[in-house]
Amino acid sequence: MPFLLLLFCIPWLAVAPERSGERAPIIRKDKDYALFFAVHQYEDSQLTDLPNTVKNAREIEKVLKDKYAFETEFIENPKLDDIEQKLEEYRRKFASGAFPKDGQLLVFFSGHGVQEYNNGYFLPADADPDRILRTGLSYNTWRPFISEFSCQHILVAVDACYSVTFDPNWKSMKTPKFERVGEMDEADRVLSNHKDYPARIFFTSDSQEDVVPGRSNFTRKFLEGLSKLQYKGAFVTSSELFANYIKLAQPAPRGAEFEGDDPRSSFLFFPSTTIKTDPLRYEQRQRDMDAYAALQANPTISGCQQYLADFPQGNFRGEVTQTALQLQDEQEWQFASLKNTVESYQGYRERFPNGKYAREARSRADNPKQAAKVQPETSRPSAKPPDNMVFIQGGSFEMGDSFGDGGSSEKPAHTVTVSDFYLGIHETTFDEYDVFCEATGREKPNDQGWGRGRRPVIKVNWYDAIEYCNWRSRKELLQEVYQIDKSRKDPSNSNQYDDKKWIVTVNWNANGYRLPTEAEWEFAARSRGKKEKWAGTSDESSLASYSNYSEEGGKDGHEYTAPVGSLRANSAGLHDMSGNVWEWCWDWYDSGYYEKSKNSRDPRGPDSGSLRVYRGGSWSSAPANARCADRYGPTLDGRNSNLGFRLARAVR
Repeated sequence: MPFLLLLFCIPWLAVAPERSGERAPIIRKDKDYALFFAVHQYEDSQLTDLPNTVKNAREIEKVLKDKYAFETEFIENPKLDDIEQKLEEYRRKFASGAFPKDGQLLVFFSGHGVQEYNNGYFLPADADPDRILRTGLSYNTWRPFISEFSCQHILVAVDACYSVTFDPNWKSMKTPKFERVGEMDEADRVLSNHKDYPARIFFTSDSQEDVVPGRSNFTRKFLEGLSKLQYKGAFVTSSELFANYIKLAQPAPRGAEFEGDDPRSSFLFFPSTTIKTDPLRYEQRQRDMDAYAALQANPTISGCQQYLADFPQGNFRGEVTQTALQLQDEQEWQFASLKNTVESYQGYRERFPNGKYAREARSRADNPKQAAKVQPETSRPSAKPPDNMVFIQGGSFEMGDSFGDGGSSEKPAHTVTVSDFYLGIHETTFDEYDVFCEATGREKPNDQGWGRGRRPVIKVNWYDAIEYCNWRSRKELLQEVYQIDKSRKDPSNSNQYDDKKWIVTVNWNANGYRLPTEAEWEFAARSRGKKEKWAGTSDESSLASYSNYSEEGGKDGHEYTAPVGSLRANSAGLHDMSGNVWEWCWDWYDSGYYEKSKNSRDPRGPDSGSLRVYRGGSWSSAPANARCADRYGPTLDGRNSNLGFRLARAVR
C-alpha cells in the first residue's frame, strides 16, 4: 500500500519521463479520495487563529475535484474526536470494500503543530497547549494507524508547525534521498508498478522550524503543480509534483521513506480530460524550471532581469517579478538611508509608494531634523551595492570590549577608522559554494546531514575561502584580490601544523571579492560601530531573534545551522553576524594586537602569525562567544562544522 506523506519542505530527485502525444484519460470512477482537516479557529486563547488554512486547503480540494475527479470530504475546525472518528470511518470503509482497496487516499492536515515529549502533534480545534498528550493528535500513534488502511496508495500532507516530527527518524535528521525507480520508466511501466507495489513516503513543510501555514508557500506550490503539470500525459506522479514545484517552496521541504515503502510505486493524479502533450513544450518547461530553481538558490536583481528576458512566457514570471521588486525595494531603501536626506526619502516614496519602508520613509521625509541627524562621515558609493551585498559607509568606532565583560584579547578598547566597503548580506551558502566545487572539480564539503541549499557552507578552511573569493571574481570579470603562490612555504606563517602554508598577497585596490578585515567585520556587526554587544541588540532577552546560538529551550528555533536570513538583521541590514557559523577574516590572529593598533585607519592585522581570525560565534556558541567583540584564531587549514565565511568587496 503506497503511503506518501506530504508535509511540505527538501528536494526530491525523481522526475518522471515525458509522455508525449495524446492520451485518453484513464477512467477511475470512485477510486480516488481526499480527506481534509483544516483548523483556522482555536478554542484556547493561547493558540493564534490561522486565517488562511481553510482557504488554501479548499483551493486544493477544488482542483482535485474538478480536474482530477477525486471524491473529497472537508472537515473544518475539527476537534480531536472528529479527526479520530473520521479516520476510523475511512479505515472501515476500505476494510469492508465500500471504498476500493486498489484506490488512492490523500489525507491533508493544516493547522498548528507542536513538538513535545520527543513526539510531534497536530493540534485540533479543541487542543489544550497545557495538555498536549491528551488533546493533540500524536503522529507516532496515527502514522502507523493510517498506513494500515486497506488502500493501495495513501498520501498524507501535513502543513503545520514542526511537521518534520511526522518522520519516525526525524531526530537523526539525516538528509533523505528519493529515487522513485518506477517513475523513471515509460508510462505503461509506471501504471504497472502503481498497481503492483506499495509505497510509504512523506514530505514536511517546515523541516525543524516553527513555520505556521500561511508563512510557507507550500500550498501554493502544491496547487500550482497540480494545475500546470496536467498537460504532460495521462497522469501526474507525486515525484513530478514534488521535484518540479513543491521543493521550490520556502522553507525547503523535507521528505523520506518509512517502513513498508517500495520505491517502484507511486501516488498518481489522473486528469479527467484528454491531454495533448508536446515534447518541445516539455523541454522548454524544464529549462524554465531549472532557471527558476537556480534563481531561487541565489536571488539577485540581475538574475531576475535575465530570467524575464529569457522566458517571456515563463511559468514563474509572477514570482520572479515579485522577487525583483522586493530586492529593488531593499536596495533603494538602503541607498536612501545612506544619503539620509529629505530628497532621498521622497525619492524612495515615489518609486515604492507601497514599499516595505514606505511608512518610515514618509516619517523621515516629513521630519527633516530626523533625516539630518546622521551625516555621512566618508564618501558615498558611485554605484548601487552589488547583488546580495550591503554598502557599509566607513567611520570611526570603539573596537574591542566596550562592556567590560570581554577577554584579554579584546582589550584595550580602542578607536579605529575604516573606509567604505561592501559586505555580504548573508554568509556564503552551500548553494553558492557547491557551484564553485563543481566548476573547479573539488570535493563538496560535508553538510553533517543538516541540509545544504540556503544553509551556510561549513567545513571550509581559510584557504578554501580565499580560493572561492578569487573564483567568484573571475566569474564576474572582476579583479582578483589574492595572489596565491602554492609552490613555496610562507615564511610569515609559523604554524607547524599547517601543511599548506601558501604565500598569499593582497591587492587592496582590486574590485573583486575578498574576506573582510577584522576591523571591517566588527564595524559592520555593530551596525556601523554602534555600542552593541551582539549584532542587532545589547539585550540578551532578545538575542534569539537575531542570533542562532546554543541556548536552553531552543528559543532561536534551530538545533544546528539555520538557512541564512532566517533571523532578524542588524540595523546595517546584515543577517547572522552573531551566531549561525563563525566567519573567517583576513587578519593574522594576535591576542595582543589591540595594544599596537590604537587610532589606526583600516588596520589589517599583524604581518605574520600562526592563526587567522574568525568572528561572530556559531550555532554551538554560548551568548558570550557570539558578542561582536569576541575574537579567536584557528589554524588556517582547519575545517569545522561551525565555521564558514561571508564576502566583502572594496568600493571601487
